[in-house]
Amino acid sequence: MKPQYLVGTSMLGYGCTMTVGIGVPIPILSEQILRYTAVKDEEIIAPVIDYAEAYPQGKSDILAELSYSELKSGEIEVLGKRVPTASLSSYSKAKEIAHILKEWIQKGEFLLTEPVAALPGVESGITFKHLKERPVEKAR
Repeated sequence: MKPQYLVGTSMLGYGCTMTVGIGVPIPILSEQILRYTAVKDEEIIAPVIDYAEAYPQGKSDILAELSYSELKSGEIEVLGKRVPTASLSSYSKAKEIAHILKEWIQKGEFLLTEPVAALPGVESGITFKHLKERPVEKAR
């Protein structure tokens, strides 16, 4: 069985970019799991952050919090200005990967098993170091 992945090219203004699509099956074993996975775009809220300003300076400034449906609309309002939006992911490719994964599961080529280990939670005490941006030195 070969893993499915997608590789994209660079996006205008962001330099070299690699896009990877990963299909992860979520076994629906209870009504509770179904409720957690059956959310609508209107119910998923994401922060809007200025990558040019906040991230290079290590700030956590959030300009707005918008739903996925608002972000997918093609235009949002941030600080009183209309701003165009575009997805960094492909919904059609996600559906394609999900279809391939479904076929593998149905054919018995991708078997669901018990988790090997749980992902660490907040209680684990694991912390991450911030990556500080260094100035680019000119070649001599």
